Amino acid sequence: MLPSERHQAILREIELRGALTVADFAGRFQVSAMTIRRDLLELEAEGLLERVHGGAVRRRAPRNKGLIATIGFIVPSARYYFPGIIAGAKHAAAELNARLVLGISDYSGEAERHQIRRLLERGVDGLVVTPSDPYRQDHATYWLLAEAEPPTIVMERSLVDAPSDILLGAVRTDHAHGAKVALRHLVDGGRSRIALGVRRGPTAEPLRDGYRRALADLLPGVDPIELEIARVERPAAEQRASLAAVVDACAAQRVDGLIVLPDEAAIGLVDLAVDRGIDVPRDLAVVAYDDEVASLAEVPITAVAPPKADVGAMAVRACFERITRGERILGGPAHARIDLLPTLTVRGSSSAETSL
Repeated sequence: MLPSERHQAILREIELRGALTVADFAGRFQVSAMTIRRDLLELEAEGLLERVHGGAVRRRAPRNKGLIATIGFIVPSARYYFPGIIAGAKHAAAELNARLVLGISDYSGEAERHQIRRLLERGVDGLVVTPSDPYRQDHATYWLLAEAEPPTIVMERSLVDAPSDILLGAVRTDHAHGAKVALRHLVDGGRSRIALGVRRGPTAEPLRDGYRRALADLLPGVDPIELEIARVERPAAEQRASLAAVVDACAAQRVDGLIVLPDEAAIGLVDLAVDRGIDVPRDLAVVAYDDEVASLAEVPITAVAPPKADVGAMAVRACFERITRGERILGGPAHARIDLLPTLTVRGSSSAETSL
């Protein structure tokens, strides 16, 4: 290793950890302790660190910071749902002087594992990953992350079903809470026959769980009404037929409140309902889940919004914290699993006061 490369490695170690010891650093880089001491002496003369007994620490006087850490950031998509998360992550990384390396898996477990291995080979300091599937459906990515050496944060996936020896931090939206907020809003508005219409995907299961729990708490004795919406990959005619079937089911079962995932399905359902003479919100109140385009509907749709930017920012900060504090706390910092709560915005589809 050239002297200039050693100097960069020393400065980066001190930026990451706050300090280094001569013995540890010499052992890791297979050079003599005398060589490291000489490097420290030169760097101290340049005003870049402060030597202490047995090693060096950051200078107490402020100096311009360069790049501190590189974090691999892998998500299933850069289109639906994740642009807000990516934006939050970018903002946090800029504040922390960290670099994000973005990977898009296109909901392929094999692709995301390839990207993870490649980033590990390139020496990233940490990873933030949203696996394509929940643990219950595909274990492989979670085990790969658990066995990785750099600090890793799982984002927007639950680890409830993972075994106790998968020690990973996590940041996610509490989607079940979002369903409860939506149902509470409809019940408070006088609705008593409330259905849930969802398009299959990772968010659907926690939404169903929250819906069922809230229904049992707020409307005891009322059976759940759960309706399936065709996936976006299906032909357009099949999607239209799926939405029509949901409207038919709501009419047949005298549904007066409907929670819908995602926004575009909610917009299509409201349009169909209005075309059939159903008054929204008088006859049918609708709450969308996601709030990406719900406000743009002809009847602006009440929506629950996951805190996407906050999820991305907090995941990056949690990873950075483990990178920079990992060796300063006895045994390393504790793994944290953080749930963030969605928020409700009331619009015309559920409130006559705000309807057009």
